[in-house]
Amino acid sequence: MKTMFRFARRAVYAALAVSVSTASVFAQDIETKSMDELYAEALAEGGEFVLRAGGDKSDQIDYYLDKFKARFPELNVTHSVDVSLNHAPRYDNARAAGGETNVPDVIQFQTLHDFEYYKEHGLLEQYKPANWDRVFPDHRDPNGYWTAMYGVTFSNFVNTEMLGEDVPRDALDYLDPDLKGKVILTYPHDDDAVLYQFWNLKEQYGWDYLEKLVANEPVWVRGTAMPYVAINNGWYAASFTTFWSFESAPDAKTRFVLPEEDYFLTWFQTAAIPTQAKNKAAAKLYMNWMLSEEMQGTWLQFPVRFDIEAPGGYKSVLHHNTSPGDFRRWMMQRDQVERFRLQMRQLIGEAVGPTPVDIDYSVKPE
Repeated sequence: MKTMFRFARRAVYAALAVSVSTASVFAQDIETKSMDELYAEALAEGGEFVLRAGGDKSDQIDYYLDKFKARFPELNVTHSVDVSLNHAPRYDNARAAGGETNVPDVIQFQTLHDFEYYKEHGLLEQYKPANWDRVFPDHRDPNGYWTAMYGVTFSNFVNTEMLGEDVPRDALDYLDPDLKGKVILTYPHDDDAVLYQFWNLKEQYGWDYLEKLVANEPVWVRGTAMPYVAINNGWYAASFTTFWSFESAPDAKTRFVLPEEDYFLTWFQTAAIPTQAKNKAAAKLYMNWMLSEEMQGTWLQFPVRFDIEAPGGYKSVLHHNTSPGDFRRWMMQRDQVERFRLQMRQLIGEAVGPTPVDIDYSVKPE
């Protein structure tokens, strides 16, 4: 697997070089207006903006959306967060009903295969925000129908107060009997990104590994937010199916650590403007701000721009044993994805509990 990803990284480097050398070919299509000009156009349009964002906790995008609202205070921003598997059909229903209501101005989903479907059916605007040519080549549609916004990495989030410095980092570490009852994991058949993690565990270590992991009795929960809440609260000690900032506070009792040897998951959360969007000037403002250095340079994990490094000395995503491109390709193979989803449900059992955005995060899961 490591050899495969070394080749994959070389291919990305080559594509990146081609992209940079041919950037002038696309230059005439890329936005040239300033942020202030785009802001003025958004206000003249009506000053409204509606965003539908994939996620599993209502405040999950507040980190950057609060910055967007502060930068453009006269814009009335309406947003909702829900798992992409819910948001996508909700958008489908709204547009099928004629698009008069409930069609957002920007859709921002984890379900990357949806964007190809929408593109093929003429449901997305062509638009290349400023800095579009600085986004990793595989993660921007060449005609501007969709563009990656920011990277999300799932890996080890651990409570060092409970575990000390000897924390699990690679997959085999999670089979340690001393971790029984201390690990909290997201149901893989309830979230495509986590399902991909389990697919790679199966590919790397075999089906036997998955059976041993289940036998070590982790606590299973819906959504990827509860694990980081539970670990921050000291309810559980470790998870690999969640995310956190690459940089921890100096006095933090928890930290996010990448594997020492294993491959890990990163994907680029992607956005597009629906053709039926009512506030397209505001949508363009948002897309431009999301790719700005102001946002990309302060993002908590990997940026989608190849000219900006990640925080905490992690450098570019290309320097690590991860591949957003592989996740994207895997997501396109829906027959394989759905078959493996059923296998995980059979192995672990039905996902139990309310949908992630309706979970009471003040209650310890058992």
